Amino acid sequence: MSQRAPVRDEPRLFGALPVTAPLARSLADLGYHNPTPIQARSIPVLREGRDVLAQAQTGTGKTAAFGIPLIEAIDTRQPGVQAIVLVPTRELCLQVTAELAALSRHARVTVAAVYGGVGYQRQIDSLRRGAQVVVGTPGRVEDLLQRGALTLQRVHLVVLDEADRMLDVGFLPAITRILKQTPSRRLTALYSATLPKEIIALAQNQMRDPVTVAVDPERATVDEIEQRFQAVEADDKMDALRRHLDDDACNLALVFRRTTYRADRLARDLSRQGYRAAVLHGRRSQSQRERALADLRAGKLQVLVATDIAARGLDINGLTHVFNYDLPDTPETYVHRIGRTGRAGETGVAVSFVTPEEEKEAAAIRRYLAGRAAGSTGSRTQPARQSGPKARDSRGNDRRGRRSGSRPGRWKKPPRDV
Repeated sequence: MSQRAPVRDEPRLFGALPVTAPLARSLADLGYHNPTPIQARSIPVLREGRDVLAQAQTGTGKTAAFGIPLIEAIDTRQPGVQAIVLVPTRELCLQVTAELAALSRHARVTVAAVYGGVGYQRQIDSLRRGAQVVVGTPGRVEDLLQRGALTLQRVHLVVLDEADRMLDVGFLPAITRILKQTPSRRLTALYSATLPKEIIALAQNQMRDPVTVAVDPERATVDEIEQRFQAVEADDKMDALRRHLDDDACNLALVFRRTTYRADRLARDLSRQGYRAAVLHGRRSQSQRERALADLRAGKLQVLVATDIAARGLDINGLTHVFNYDLPDTPETYVHRIGRTGRAGETGVAVSFVTPEEEKEAAAIRRYLAGRAAGSTGSRTQPARQSGPKARDSRGNDRRGRRSGSRPGRWKKPPRDV
């Protein structure tokens, strides 16, 4: 990586990894003493100037995995955006921004969050003040690029966080257009909980010979969680939920519903019955979403009812229980949902209410979990296999610099930030 500012202090150790003295102080402030597996494997690769395709989910330390080399590479003498992190949701944007700000506290690196649902001016002002790192949702990043408030011409590191989730909600065209605004010789790090064919194709088209790093993160998280599948009739779900919430062991709960309407109705019913409840979903305003999360983390709530917008990217200390009031659409989403508890070595409880009509979905989840337990291969680090279409860089050039035959289409309105 280039443009690193001179380091006057002697390097110190983060476990077996050397880090700069400012970073060492920030890591100590945060209570980080040893790198997690994803950090130990991906940090050296990024430091070598290699692209990284990493399989990891929230709760594994992936923000520090890309954050440490990112901060090291920032030239603190130069204002302006030198690195950008793209994330799928506003909540994750704020969370990643906060952690990068904490990591860079002693390094004097400035970090700005840009996301939809709020006004532009404050975000534009932070860019004008010389923010060196931008964390943003693709929709708002594109808006700022179109307005001329953001330029990525000096970016030398791009991070795609929760990449599979960004593709799920339709951000691939926006991501591709954003990457075209960055230098072709940038460094790219892609972090994804799963590596479906769409992610592999994205890596082939946008990265240069990436090193694949995987540490089987989801199974490690799930192993810390007590999972229960409770058979109930549809009309009895509320009574079953209340019995769990009234248990002294249930200090803080996250309840998942499939739709915003159902989530609103359940939160309203719980509040009427005396529970301190709030709701979180994509149709709530940004201020409402931030207030719900702040109240939850401050201990003002007992239960948060949410759609799958909360299935990834939320790190809530003290969350003891996750309830699947409605079963998710896929087993993978189930793993993401229950992974909000049992984090950082803590235990947690996940309860799924299963009606006779939902038994088919529950059986699919059980088979998926059994298959993961039987097929786990542990951690690995290897070059990404380049197969299929010829790999191309972010500007459509193949490895020999030739231009592809396709022409960029007209700019289209990006998906609404979720």
